Amino acid sequence: MLVPLANWQNPSKRRIEAIRAAQERDEAALLELLEAYLILKGRKRASLSPKTLETYRLGVRDFLAWAWPPDAPAPQVQILKATADDLDRYIADLQTKGSHLVGHTLEYRRQPRLPAKPVWPTATPLGANGPSLKPSSIATYLAGVRALYRALEWADAATLPSGVMAPRDPTPAYERRPALPVSLYKKLLAHLETGEPHHRRDRIAARLMAEAGLRISEVVHLQVQDIHLAERLLEVKRGKGSKSRSVPLSKSLVAELQDWLRIRLAHAAAGEPRVLVNLGGRKADGRGMTVRGLREILNGHYRALGFPARYSGAHLLRHTAGTRFYQVSRDLHATARLLGHSNINTSAIYAKMDLEGLFEVVDKLEV
Repeated sequence: MLVPLANWQNPSKRRIEAIRAAQERDEAALLELLEAYLILKGRKRASLSPKTLETYRLGVRDFLAWAWPPDAPAPQVQILKATADDLDRYIADLQTKGSHLVGHTLEYRRQPRLPAKPVWPTATPLGANGPSLKPSSIATYLAGVRALYRALEWADAATLPSGVMAPRDPTPAYERRPALPVSLYKKLLAHLETGEPHHRRDRIAARLMAEAGLRISEVVHLQVQDIHLAERLLEVKRGKGSKSRSVPLSKSLVAELQDWLRIRLAHAAAGEPRVLVNLGGRKADGRGMTVRGLREILNGHYRALGFPARYSGAHLLRHTAGTRFYQVSRDLHATARLLGHSNINTSAIYAKMDLEGLFEVVDKLEV
């Protein structure tokens, strides 16, 4: 994470630098302003997660690529004077043409000498051939743009246009992001019951998500010291929103975790604290897994088992946990507690994901 520059901490310099960056189409400087604002004034401040920061950056970069077409002699929009109508035009463009960036590369590189500025990948317009974005993606982009304008307000350089709303998705969330049915989950566990170390590791990952309700980021960051087998508890210390929680474990999951931790000793790199480690593969061997790596591994297992295409990624396993928690307890408060939701309304989606309950209703209609 970048350290906020002195130009952004000084109010008078902040305004001058923000205006200069907008006039000179200096994307890197505006991204620095965004980061300085989020760290110094945002709701989470210095505890802002890198993933959230990258998401905001993506939205801002796409907006700037639209406002400042690379080959155009003049900007399409003067961002310091942008109106709600301008942002509505940007949203319409996302709906019809899709993203204005190629590759969505979020990482940046620093030059070897200091002071250094990030070198951001060139934004290349996709034009009318780009795929249109889903409402949820447009809302994510718009969140980044709003954050940019809040930063410009902080710099006293522009005002956040009001009344701009992302389009609503007519498909309910529980239909867009389904849970993995229990029958398919059992197939997944059976597929991973080979005794091979990498399958044991993948099975632990799946069970932590589908039975303990952990997010994939919580799984890959889980450390050995966070697991308390005697108490049948694990501690999530790096949860969403920097929240911590204690998660109870079933007896069978405790037993399997105990076996894996013993196997892990033969594969983990020296000093590696994380529970899930890479097994084989050049420099990453024995080091903690990444979110991307675990997601790709799970998708490979889904494909090997011939799962329908709508079942992909890792979050559907957490949805499986939420659905099962609700089926057993019929208690949204308990479900929220197990999943780490601060609002039970967030957990209400799992009541609607309970397809087994719907099958029971439908079966009773048969004559």
